[in-house]
Amino acid sequence: MNSRTEHLSSPTARRLRAGAGIIAIATSLAAILAPGTATADSMTADGVDWTAVVARALDCPKPGPNDTWYVVHARVAAVGDLTRDGRRETVVVSSCPSPTSSNPLIAFVYDGASKRSAPRLIGELGRNRYFKSQKVTIQNGLVRLRGKVVSDRAPNCCPDLVVRQTYKWNGTKFAMTSEKASRIS
Repeated sequence: MNSRTEHLSSPTARRLRAGAGIIAIATSLAAILAPGTATADSMTADGVDWTAVVARALDCPKPGPNDTWYVVHARVAAVGDLTRDGRRETVVVSSCPSPTSSNPLIAFVYDGASKRSAPRLIGELGRNRYFKSQKVTIQNGLVRLRGKVVSDRAPNCCPDLVVRQTYKWNGTKFAMTSEKASRIS
């Protein structure tokens, strides 16, 4: 091996190349994931850009021109007929972006009878709690939320409750039919 080859394969050189690669990837992602753009978890087979749809419903404070942290993420959590009209509603979970901590998760329900090009919001579930995680299931026309929640007595970093909520469509809106909370020990 010559001295040039040894220098290029040294541990320091490998770390520098790896660091440069990470910076290049991060820079590329920042450009791709500009404010309000879709992420892989927001697209579904129906072709709806749920990130863009949910960003309008979130009504978050507007970011500054250099706020690269401002990326709305949306996750299609469940799909099923909740209004009993034979069409499947979509439940999308999201929250406002924040540079320092997370904001509460909200489950947005979009009407299955609306056009794919203009999904109509028919419910916002879980707004009464500070959900830090949220699992959504649909069964027999009911929407169930389950997740870790920050109570009024806990710091925002540390959920201290597990909350289960059930909602049912009453013909005009979603009404909570039950809520159970238990302490995380």
